[in-house]
Amino acid sequence: MAGSKKKKAKEQTRAKPAARKAASKISPGKSTKVVKKPSSLKKSAAKTKAEAKTKDPAKTKIAPKTKIAPKTKTAAREPRRPAPPPVAPPASKSFADKVRDCDVGTGIWFIVAGSVEHGAIEKRGPEGAVVVRTDAGAFEVVSSSNLFETADEARAARQR
Repeated sequence: MAGSKKKKAKEQTRAKPAARKAASKISPGKSTKVVKKPSSLKKSAAKTKAEAKTKDPAKTKIAPKTKIAPKTKTAAREPRRPAPPPVAPPASKSFADKVRDCDVGTGIWFIVAGSVEHGAIEKRGPEGAVVVRTDAGAFEVVSSSNLFETADEARAARQR
């Protein structure tokens, strides 16, 4: 045992090669011994060993053992359902389809009393007529053949 203590003491005083080189560069006249401080873990380990030896075993309390519940088997998971196939978005309707279906809010151009007006479809009227709300807020009943997608189309139709 005495020999093992000496080995520890020698290991602590030996300087590492990198430390020796650094020390020699700093000052050639001074000693190259590097003092290594013991780590805090070693100190705390030493304290606990010393306390364990000095404590009276009759005074130490032993924590009661708790029972660990046996592990229960979990039920097997159900397999995941496959993802539904991607659904293609509905194709956007053409202007003619929107007019034919009388989609509410469809913007249209129409001719009234020789001038081109802009409005939106409000609802279907009797026998191919459409109720249109103009930008001014007035309601007009217009024939479905008098509805145009652009103002240029409406002007072209007016000149015929």
